Amino acid sequence: MTRVVGIRWRTANPISYADAGDLEMHRNNYVVVQAEKGQEFGWVVKDPRSLVMSQPDDEPLLTVLRKATTSDFGRWQQIKEMEDDAFSLARTKVRELQLPMKIVEAHYTFDRSRIIVTFGAEGRIDFRPLLRELGTALRCRVELKQVGDRDVAKLAGGIGRCGLVLCCASWMTKFDAVGIRMAKEQALPITADGLAGACGRLRCCLRFEYEQYREINRSLPRIGEEIDTPNGLAKVIVGHRLKETVSVRYSDDEVLEWSLADVTRNLPTKN
Repeated sequence: MTRVVGIRWRTANPISYADAGDLEMHRNNYVVVQAEKGQEFGWVVKDPRSLVMSQPDDEPLLTVLRKATTSDFGRWQQIKEMEDDAFSLARTKVRELQLPMKIVEAHYTFDRSRIIVTFGAEGRIDFRPLLRELGTALRCRVELKQVGDRDVAKLAGGIGRCGLVLCCASWMTKFDAVGIRMAKEQALPITADGLAGACGRLRCCLRFEYEQYREINRSLPRIGEEIDTPNGLAKVIVGHRLKETVSVRYSDDEVLEWSLADVTRNLPTKN
């Protein structure tokens, strides 16, 4: 049996799991963990629980080294300042070297054994000159990591068209596929400006209500379709997706609105 705890060291990132050993800890406690590329300073998001771990199929666990001390918090603040300096340095070097790339983050491991500089760019970039410059200036192991447009927006942060912090930066832990069909299903205007997010790609929120709209559209009668209502046969003139109702016109030109639950479609039977 292994005591496993769920940990994050970045907001909206997937949860990493670590061996808690005999350490007592609870949600929101800060800890220092040994990760694959060095130590990390994170916080507990899932309380410890005992699990039977099978080997070798399970992903290797991280190891909780200790609960964060006052000294660790001071070191963490110092590292944040160092990351700001490294970020500014990297952007300056990119301009000097005239590289077509955008620096979006500089992240030191907690033991400062390496720094991971994340950037966005169109296509492959020969960043070896930048790697040499940063290695000389920062005097530690430098890793350059290229990410796509969505990850650039996630790391950079910002405000969405809704006026709230970007979903990818505040709570989303992964990106699911988004297609133009999702916008059509929700009867949204098909324009680049209207559907694009901060990343320039289709907005992730197009997926959030897609299944609900899809189910509603399946049950919504088509305009012009003749349906049975509590007042008799009538033709559909408008379908209201959000209200899940239809407006119909009777033979005497009377117009009424009915809930989908109150009407019956006269669909042909399949043989």
